[in-house]
Amino acid sequence: MENFMIRVTELVETSMATRRNERVPAIGTDEAQKQFLKFRPQEFYGEVEQDTKAELFLEQLNDIYDTLRYKDALRVTFAAFRLHGMAKDWWLRVSEARALKNQP
Repeated sequence: MENFMIRVTELVETSMATRRNERVPAIGTDEAQKQFLKFRPQEFYGEVEQDTKAELFLEQLNDIYDTLRYKDALRVTFAAFRLHGMAKDWWLRVSEARALKNQP
């Protein structure tokens, strides 16, 4: 069993290294969003009492992003799209503050 897990780890590492070197085909934002939504990503409402819910939300998004090989700009845009309630309010405050400081 241990040899199996070592082999799986090696395959994943090799796959990730290969992906980093691949050219990602350029697609429009609309098509990228359609691909993203096919995965039915969770929404997050900012439940502060459930840290694990936030962690699971981020893990799922990162899995989708890695699969689709999205760049950081799309990752941020699509993550913000899945925020609602307190989480959306928080993001609006953060993004406004960053805009005032001229940060991406």
